[in-house]
Parts: sequence; C-alpha cells; structure tokens
Amino acid sequence: MRSTFRDLPIRRQLLLMTLLSSAGALALAGSGFFAWDLYTVYREIVSDVSTQAYVVAQNSSSAIEFADKADGQRLVDSLQRLERVRYACLYTQPDRALLVGYQRDAGDSCPAMLPAVIGVNPRFVETQRPVMSKEKYVGDLLIHRDLDDFYERITVAAITVIGFLLVAIAAAFLIASRMERIIAAPLLNLADTARRVSTTRNYALRAEPTSRDEVGVVVYAFNDMLERIADRTTELSRTNEELEREVQERRRVEGERIAALERERNANRLKDEFLATLSHELRTPLNAVLGWTRVLRTAPVDEATQARALESVERNARAQARLIEDLLEVSRIVTGKLRLRIADVDLAAIITAAVEVVQPAAAAKRIRLVTRLNIRPAMTVGDPDRLQQIVWNLLSNAVKFTPPEGEVSISLERRQGFVITVRDSGHGIDAKFLPYVFEPFRQADGSPSREQGGLGLGLAIAKRLVELHGGTIRAFSDEGRPGAEFEVHLPSEIDVHAAQASSRNTADARPAGAGGLLQGVQVLVVDDQDDARALLDTALTAHGASVRTAASADEALAAIDDRPPDVLLSDIGMPHTDGFGLIRRLRARPTASGGAIPAIAITAYASLRDRRDAEACGFQMHIAKPFEPDEVARAVARLSRRRKKTVA
Repeated sequence: MRSTFRDLPIRRQLLLMTLLSSAGALALAGSGFFAWDLYTVYREIVSDVSTQAYVVAQNSSSAIEFADKADGQRLVDSLQRLERVRYACLYTQPDRALLVGYQRDAGDSCPAMLPAVIGVNPRFVETQRPVMSKEKYVGDLLIHRDLDDFYERITVAAITVIGFLLVAIAAAFLIASRMERIIAAPLLNLADTARRVSTTRNYALRAEPTSRDEVGVVVYAFNDMLERIADRTTELSRTNEELEREVQERRRVEGERIAALERERNANRLKDEFLATLSHELRTPLNAVLGWTRVLRTAPVDEATQARALESVERNARAQARLIEDLLEVSRIVTGKLRLRIADVDLAAIITAAVEVVQPAAAAKRIRLVTRLNIRPAMTVGDPDRLQQIVWNLLSNAVKFTPPEGEVSISLERRQGFVITVRDSGHGIDAKFLPYVFEPFRQADGSPSREQGGLGLGLAIAKRLVELHGGTIRAFSDEGRPGAEFEVHLPSEIDVHAAQASSRNTADARPAGAGGLLQGVQVLVVDDQDDARALLDTALTAHGASVRTAASADEALAAIDDRPPDVLLSDIGMPHTDGFGLIRRLRARPTASGGAIPAIAITAYASLRDRRDAEACGFQMHIAKPFEPDEVARAVARLSRRRKKTVA
C-alpha cells in the first residue's frame, strides 16, 4: 500500500492525503457523537422504565395484599400512556402467580408465573420491581418494553452522520483540489520538463519558476544544472562523433579481416575435406584392384575365387573410372569445354532407360522404384546421353540415401514445359545444407565416419547439365515430411524450336554458303605450335579468309609491318614473349602502324580471371581451347565487320 501510494502522481497524493485525513477525522468525531448519543438514549429508556416501575410498585402493595384485582388492574393500566410498554404484570407472593396484567396488543400477554430470570434483550427491556408493604415483601411488578424507538433513533442518527460526512468530504475535496493546484503545479511543471529533457535529450528546455519558495529554489537549481549539462553534452557529442568514426573504421577493418579469415578457413577446410575424400574414394577401389591382382599373381586359386576376384577388380575399376570421369566432367564444365550433341529426344524413353539402369541397385536394398509417366512421348531437344545422365544421377542419389524397404519415385508431367520430379523416403536434407546441395565437392557429412561415399559431384553435374539444356533444377526437403525431392524443369520441343527460330530471325545476316563468311578478310594467326597454326589456317581458309601465320611475337610484328591484317589471332602461352607482351607492344603503336587491329586471344588459360586479363591487355575477345572452328570463324567475322564500320 505504501509503495502504491508513493508511485501515484503528486496531485493524487495531495488529494488523497487531504481527503483521507479529513474523512478520518470526521468519521472518528461522528462515530464518537453517534455512540454517545445512543448510549444516552438507552440510559434514558432504562431509567424511564425503572422510574415507572418504582411508582407503580409503591402503589400496588394494598391491591396485592388484599387481592384487589380491580385496583391492581387500574394501576397497571396506567402504563398504557407509555407507547413502548408492551405489557405490565403484578404477581403475588409467595406462589409468584399472576394477579392482574396489562397488554397493549392481543399478541402480547403476561407470563402465568413470574420468570425466574429477568434481563435485557437486544429487542426489549424488562424490569422487575418488588412490591413492599410495611417492610414486608408481598409481590412483584414486571414491565416489558420494546426498543423499536431506539433502533429508529440509530437509523436516523446513522443517516445524519453519513450525510454530514459526505458533505464534509465533498467540501474537503473542493478545497483540496484548489490547494493541490497551487502546491503541485510548480512540481508538475518541473517533472514534465525533466521528462521531456530525458526523452528528447534537448537540454535547451527550461522549467518556468512560479514562486520563490523551496520549490522555486529547486526550479532555479534545475535550470542551472541543465545549462551545465548542455555545455558538457555538446563537448561530449563532438568527442563521441570522432570516437564513433574511429570505432566504425576499426570495426569495418576488423570485419573484413574476420570475413577474410573465415573464407580462408572455409576454403582450407573444404580443400582438406575434398583431398581427404578424393584420396579415400580413389584408394578404396584401387586397394581392391591391387589386392586381388597380387593374390591372383602370387597364390594358386580355384575357379570360383578367380571369378570373384575378377568381378571385384572389374567393379572397383569401373567405380574408379566413374570417379575420374566425374572429375573430368566438372573440369570440362568449369572450363566451358563441355559440348552437347543436340537432337530430338523423348524424355519418357530416357527416364525408362535410367530406371532400368538403377533398378539392380534399388533391388539390392529392397527399395521400391515407382515410375509415373503421364506423357508419352515427351519430345524435347537436347543431348540424350546428358539427359539420361541427369536422371541417372538423381535416381542413384535417391537410392543411395534411402534406407532399405524405402521408396523412390520419379514422375514426368507437362507444366510450362516438362517437369521431372524425383522423391525418396530417406532422412531428407538438413535445412542448413540445402542452399549448398548443388555446389561441387560439398557434402552434408564430410567426416571420415560418413555412411555414404562419393565426391559430392553428382548433383553439381546434374545442375550444370540441366542449365545447359535451358532448364532449372531445385531441391526441397521439409521437416514435416520424410525424404527429399528434386524437381527438374526442361523446355518442350515446341519451346526450343520457337527460341531457335527467334534466334535465327535476329541473327546477323550473312551469305548462305560457309565459304563466304570470311571472304576478303585477312587474318594473322600467331601460335608457337605447328598443329595449332595449321588447324586455324585450314578452318579459316575454308570460310574464305586469307590467312598468314607466325610462330612468335617478333614474327607477328614483322608480318604486321609488312601488311597489317584485318584481325589478329594469338595464343597466350608462348616462349620469350607471350601473347600479353605481343598485344601490349601492338597497342603501343599508332593506328597507322596496326595499333588498332582487332585481336582475339585463343588459349588454354580458360578461367574467368584469364578472360579479364586478356581483355584488360587489349584483346577484344577470348576463346578457350579446345575450340570449335566455326565459333572462331564467326568471331573473326564479327570483328572484321566492326573494323570495316569503324574505318568507314
């Protein structure tokens, strides 16, 4: 209670203090007067009844002594003037029998015998007075009086006291309200100013003094404190801004350092995991091959053991070949050397063939393969071997991670193209690993104790092959349902042909015959390898170009001095002066001496960084080896046309 009162606003505290003190004093005074009044009234009632009993008893001795009922009745009837006397009775002695009695109402009657106990009840007062005749006890007088008037007096007094108390409280409330405004207003103004300063941090605010009492002194001191704080705050703000800039710069540098360290740690960890996994996956089948080979060469074995040994050697050799093929596949994808053999294919037939390949592995684990092909045929355009590789990778991955007695399903449906869905009933993919599931060399469990082997390349290869076919692939794994789901979207044959037609309509116009593509274009080929120069010479000559070759940078510059070509093709990795040195020396020349000749870098350095370095040195284009001759011819044609437009 005390804590609650202290937390109230000062206005309410003052108001409650005044009201409670006034109400308490009035209630105490009223209660005292009320109790004294009741006590006085009750004493008067008892005294009045006793007096009347004494008077009647003094005059009743002869009536009782001579058994004069008429005289006794006259005496008790004299009490009827008292409105609250319910009955009065005279009793004789020694038998204590009723002589005469008076009752006001029919419901009231005197007891036949004098009661043994005469007392006071909350609802009435009884008085018993002995009747004496010349010092002789001759009888008794009993008077019974109710207390209804007493309770009426209590009710009226209570209402009066409560009414006066309410009026007094209302008056106290009005007076307290007026007084608390005078006392609390300066304090409230000071508190409001302090609150706004604390909330807005605006130390220019000031409390308005309204008096010169103690509260006024506090207000003046508060305003003076605000001025001092404002000066200190301005100085601190300036210092904090400088410190904040320094801290932010240090945080930025520290964040970059931590991020770089984290990237380096992750790269080292992934490299270590990959090397350990690669070593394990390559050595495991190699161990079986070498082991059985030594057994077959050093120890005589029966035909059954020999057959089992050859089967194990073949199986492990195929597993190792598959691992090496996956590595080469990833290398070809990264370097852009992967080529597709495009043809019209039936996706339904490809899925059926892939299911037949995976069926033995599924049967070995007692896994049920469910195929739902709602479309036959499902024609599209793509490389049939690569499309089957996509489906096989997804199915074999699902079988690998599905426990025995599980289920793997594959479905094909038409939905803005074709959608291939592979579902399994395994443990699913961890939500933290799901964004990295298609990254090469990434595995959910890279520890040596993992249950499943492999290099983590199957899904990465599948994703790249799907994208090369103009499609998309996504992985799903919900916590509420078991297993994982892979969804492949591929365009239909109609979509592919429409895209090809659009591409043909917007392509650069050129002569129909291949031999006229580079007609009249002079090309200089620079490469230190004879085979590479001969290949480019033959390919470009077949398209009508006039080709000259050079084996080094010096020969190339001499040929340019002799007759500048329209386009320069140069290798990068050459002895003495490489392709970068050649193009720098060429770009240093004036335009009349061949400084602006368009140049194409044809090299085995095929990374994105190599491409950027080549363009930064002055090459207009970058083509990675091995190349398609037609691709090189089209690139030369584009640069030669661009050069002719510039010259014109």
